[in-house]
Amino acid sequence: MSANSFVDPELLRRIQALELQAREVAEGVLLGIHHAPDRGRSIEFAEHKEYSPGDDLRRIDWKVYAKSDRLYIKEYEDDTNITSLVLLDGSASMSYQGQRAREAGSPTKLDYARTIAAALSYLLLTQSDSVGLGIMGRGIHGFLPPRARQAHFHEIVARLAELDVEMGTDIGRALADAASLVKGRALIIIISDLLDDPGPMLKALSLLRHRRHEPVIFHVLDPDEIEFPFERLSLFKDMEGPARLLVEPRSIRDEYRRHFGRFLAGVKDECAGHGIDYRLALTTEPPALLLTSWLAYRAAASGSRNRR
Repeated sequence: MSANSFVDPELLRRIQALELQAREVAEGVLLGIHHAPDRGRSIEFAEHKEYSPGDDLRRIDWKVYAKSDRLYIKEYEDDTNITSLVLLDGSASMSYQGQRAREAGSPTKLDYARTIAAALSYLLLTQSDSVGLGIMGRGIHGFLPPRARQAHFHEIVARLAELDVEMGTDIGRALADAASLVKGRALIIIISDLLDDPGPMLKALSLLRHRRHEPVIFHVLDPDEIEFPFERLSLFKDMEGPARLLVEPRSIRDEYRRHFGRFLAGVKDECAGHGIDYRLALTTEPPALLLTSWLAYRAAASGSRNRR
């Protein structure tokens, strides 16, 4: 980011608004976790199990005890903190906002993704975990290496706020690039509409798993992209290229829904087959509710593993 960016009043306004929104979402998530039946469990519990008599007392995580009043031990002695890399799709298709979303005051896919990325970064950093950021286009750009200091949150938010979409996307290449950007095991959080050739994308996800990273996908979509509710004769424009199509929506609605349904089912099945955590994130769903649900799922999955 250039020095001149900091004197741009509009950019400063976007940074301040995104930072405030991220903190509000994070507080909503923490409140949801606080009232959940499995109170106290959070992102870090993916590598913990409850203390049992005979466990090594030196491996008790006192930071977690201070938060939950329950004793947990670290599953891996060298994994005291998580390293995370948040990858945000910056392609032009992310700027889409359906008419119903616009009327309801719901954000574009990009603004929704920005909020998720910022809130997750805030939550991770409050746990002293390291968080990095990369923007996905025809590769990775705008890369911020993972750091654990709280001031890093402001750098992440500023990078997110100044992001402008660009034409073209190659998610497969971006994910392949990401595999070499972090050392050791990492939580790779992918926030994208996934509107790209699924073959290279799924191959790259498999590569991340092979390298012992843990990919998590937040599949951000506008409800109109799934339901195709359009009624009148419309000119549809390719947001990633020059293609234009004048069509009577009702004549193709059923076929469109079948094709898009197969696309969604294919991505979900491939992720399940490779043990990749997948979450559909509709822009009409409150971000705090989405993240609380995801963390509850991770806590339950972690507890299930630890009981085996």
